[in-house]
Amino acid sequence: MQKKILSILLLLACGLVLFFFNLGGWDLWNPDEPRYAQIAKEMLKSGNFLIPHLNGEVYYDKPPLFFALIALSYKLIGKINSFSARLPSAFFSLLTLIVVFYFGKRLKNETAGLISALVLATSFQFFWLSRRANIDSTLVFFTTLSIFSFHVGISSEKRKWLLYLAGYLSMALGFFVKLQPAIVVPFLALVPYFVWEKGIRFIFDKSHLPGIILFLGLILGWGFMSLKVQGMDYLKGLLWEKSASTFLESSGHNRPIYYYLYDFPLQFLPWTFLLVSSFIFFIRKKYTNGIFLLSWFGFVFIFFSLAEAKRGLYLLPIFPAASLMVGWFLEEIKEEEELIKYPFLALGLLFLLFAIIAPIVGTYGKKLVYQAPFWGILFALLAGIGGILILLSKNKFKKFGITVGCSLILYFLSCWKLFPALNPYASYRPFCEKIMEVYEKGDELVVYKLQGAEINFYTGIVPLIRVYDETILKELLLKKRVICVLKKSDLSSLQGIKIRVITIEKVGNKELAIITNKGGSDADSAS
Repeated sequence: MQKKILSILLLLACGLVLFFFNLGGWDLWNPDEPRYAQIAKEMLKSGNFLIPHLNGEVYYDKPPLFFALIALSYKLIGKINSFSARLPSAFFSLLTLIVVFYFGKRLKNETAGLISALVLATSFQFFWLSRRANIDSTLVFFTTLSIFSFHVGISSEKRKWLLYLAGYLSMALGFFVKLQPAIVVPFLALVPYFVWEKGIRFIFDKSHLPGIILFLGLILGWGFMSLKVQGMDYLKGLLWEKSASTFLESSGHNRPIYYYLYDFPLQFLPWTFLLVSSFIFFIRKKYTNGIFLLSWFGFVFIFFSLAEAKRGLYLLPIFPAASLMVGWFLEEIKEEEELIKYPFLALGLLFLLFAIIAPIVGTYGKKLVYQAPFWGILFALLAGIGGILILLSKNKFKKFGITVGCSLILYFLSCWKLFPALNPYASYRPFCEKIMEVYEKGDELVVYKLQGAEINFYTGIVPLIRVYDETILKELLLKKRVICVLKKSDLSSLQGIKIRVITIEKVGNKELAIITNKGGSDADSAS
């Protein structure tokens, strides 16, 4: 009991540092963060927690729960800012660490559970998304809790229906966070494996019935209320056009079928080398629970690889499975086996490679951040020391502890200094402040070929006018008093229209211009 308490306290301490330290230390960055924060802002203002809105218009892309959680965070904190917008992601990621700890304890033992949770916490993509106002870390909590509940339930007798009920409830809440993935991930993780192991009786077990009734009651109840308030077009857009149909075709994020074969290994660093060894380990050992983890990881990986739309964060639901495999593998593998020697050799060399690259990046980064060379050298020293210690150490747990410690320090320094230093180049706040310097009551704020959610958020103006047609933009400039935000490359399309270019600035990876027709001259001469 004392060991378990200490393990949980250690996880909580690491999670608080990794996910909460300086959480509001920089503004909300694209992609996604300003948009989701703005939807929550409009939800809180309107009091409509059923149908999300963006720019005063119905938002079809995602269901309401994640935005409601951010809105609740706004209410509890008393401020609408980057900290309160990111708080739900950090909170649910911390809970996911606890679930993974108990999952690892169930599959192997407490040591494996602790290692697994620390691997998850320090894997780059999980760390990064835990500190962003993104949906996926919240989704991962519900999918992991659902899978854990079913896994425990299937071997229980007296409380099986109650554990299944918790699994179905987690799926329903996950559905309200990100729709179909909340069902697909637990289904692919559980059903193929348990049908193979237990037979078809797993599916027809009557213990599922209370959970299925609860699940269907929640989903159908929400669907009926949404239908009554917003109509069938909303449900069609939400459940098919903006979500399920992207499996077959997508207007954005189109990537080849092999995309995740090179993207996931980068996102799971620094643990990728150990994960490869764990695959080989479980295939050789043929442990029942090891096959379960391989099934969870493999089926979900293949499913998302077959989808037309792909983003690195879409694979976050398999990070717990990958972490559990690494944790179990590290706990059991013997020191002298090559399966453990080579991954740590590669990991030590990776840290040394980072130590070589960091000062070079720092030198070039001086154009953006004056102290970049210093931070490049500091990061290089830390990574270099870590790499040398990993290579010199003979004990696998010491190697693991060094990797976790170095990762934690590097992440801590990034949150303390690096990300805040990059904020002026990634944030829309300074750009929007320049909009407000020229904006007057009665002006129309227009965005051309842009969504503009970040402009909603940082100016507080709702609605702004979104325009995608050049003719309509020209008509507005001729007939109304307009301030318009557009890409620099689109300025040339306004030749002959009287405008004044307020500023042209690079925000993130876009060069944007603010123009107005108040006291303007020809666009071509201004540009």
